[in-house]
Amino acid sequence: MKGQILDIVIVNWNSPELLESCIASIKRSTIVLPGKLIVVDNSDDKNSVDLTHSQPAIKYRHPQKNLGFGGGCNLGAALGQAEFILFLNPDIAFYPDTLKKLIAFLTSRRLLPDVGIVGAQLIGQDGSVQKNVARSPIFAHLFPRMLALDRVFPRIFPPHYDKHIDYGQNQIVDQVPGAFFLVRRTVFHQMGGFDERFFMYYEDVDFSYRASVNGWKTLYLAEIAVVHQGGGTTENISDKRLFYLLRSRVLYIKKHNGYISSIFVILGTLFLEFFARCISALIHLSKYELYTTIKAYGMFLHAFPELLKKE
Repeated sequence: MKGQILDIVIVNWNSPELLESCIASIKRSTIVLPGKLIVVDNSDDKNSVDLTHSQPAIKYRHPQKNLGFGGGCNLGAALGQAEFILFLNPDIAFYPDTLKKLIAFLTSRRLLPDVGIVGAQLIGQDGSVQKNVARSPIFAHLFPRMLALDRVFPRIFPPHYDKHIDYGQNQIVDQVPGAFFLVRRTVFHQMGGFDERFFMYYEDVDFSYRASVNGWKTLYLAEIAVVHQGGGTTENISDKRLFYLLRSRVLYIKKHNGYISSIFVILGTLFLEFFARCISALIHLSKYELYTTIKAYGMFLHAFPELLKKE
């Protein structure tokens, strides 16, 4: 449809205040969004936000069940037609000129035709730039990270997030965070959307990797900035957050490195990382950290039949 440049899809889960703040920041932009603003609300019924009357310009969907982040993004993307789709977490807030700068870039010749994914500079609430551009996961690198060796010896064991790139410069990278994840619609369709097996975490990692295999590049766009609270939607469910992270990591390795490799990741998760996390909790004298670790690993053990299943 002519004039439909950008659709914004926000997937919400039990974060009404953050969602309203995110939407308000977009509506305060110096230009009108040239596309649709779509909210997929995965919240429990008691925590859902009905925006159909108060915000008539918003396409709002409240599924019958929690679709997860990837499933929510896929549903939201299907409701629009714009050339680009921006997937946002509700803990993102735009500056007044963010949208104007973004549209100017997307409609300029500066966006090279082989760039399929674009990320932005994420600014924390303290005003600092968040260094969360990531490296594509490599099987051998996972095991040192399970023992936190990447934090102790980062030059020897590369951490997941690259802290040493210049976050003030536009550049091609492996992955940008899913909190602000802009995709060409043609690329989104070519990839078949997000893999909904990743209920939470690694869906953006998987998408980025598949896109790169198909020749698409990911651009970190430092000149576009947004505020990112970080962890806002899941900070009260640390145990489930850790469980989904562990689960998605196994599923990712199984998908891209094979079944045998996923078994090694499961063993490392149980016999290396579990004890490393428990020792860390004891060093920090944190009963909460120890409790959430044990609870998350209990859920991980409960998920064994799924994780051990061959595709």
